[in-house]
Amino acid sequence: MRFNRKASVYHEKADIQKISADWCSEWIERDCGGLRAIELGAGTGLFTRHLALRGFDSLLATDKSKQMLEEGRKRLPMVEWAELDAWGCKIASIDRIYASSLLQWAHDPVSVLKNWRNALELKGRVLVCLYIEGSLEEFVKERPDFSALQWRSELEWLGFFREAGFDVSRSESRDDVISYASSREALRAIHDLGAIEERRMSPGELKRFLNDCDRRFENRFGLSWKTLKIECVNR
Repeated sequence: MRFNRKASVYHEKADIQKISADWCSEWIERDCGGLRAIELGAGTGLFTRHLALRGFDSLLATDKSKQMLEEGRKRLPMVEWAELDAWGCKIASIDRIYASSLLQWAHDPVSVLKNWRNALELKGRVLVCLYIEGSLEEFVKERPDFSALQWRSELEWLGFFREAGFDVSRSESRDDVISYASSREALRAIHDLGAIEERRMSPGELKRFLNDCDRRFENRFGLSWKTLKIECVNR
């Protein structure tokens, strides 16, 4: 991932991440007084801004990217920020864990979720939103190996949480389509977020691939995202 390199423009470019953060925030408790919370993968603060209004006894926004943390501090200086690897999550005695647009990047979700559960107090809660199977389907249908990311279904993710020892209290999914002038603009938007890994196609292959994608759309190119939010309890 290239989030460090794109941190300065991420906040303005992250259209679907803004939508997801706002939607996920609907499940944050109104009054969080007396609770200790941590946000993992906070980035530039798209979800953090909702948490900052809830009156937590303590709130720590974290990210592995130093540049993302710098951008987050600029926007929300009243929040405490710290560098932390979300997959290890070496903290303890937390009442709430939040993560927006993060967990889909985990290569071993059950191991990550077990670490999160170990960080929680009994009856502590986790609230996340993440992108699942059905996202970027306009690209994936044209070429199944388009994405290096393994897209998992809603049922798979619910199973991961239960396997990690959580009780799933509620879950919900939604579909969004972001419109672009062409498939090239859609791909550029993904690149502008830093959400890319190694090159998977040669320049010639990529040109043919994008042309094939554009032939399926008459005017605008619509790029699909499927988002899942889950709230779980540590029993």
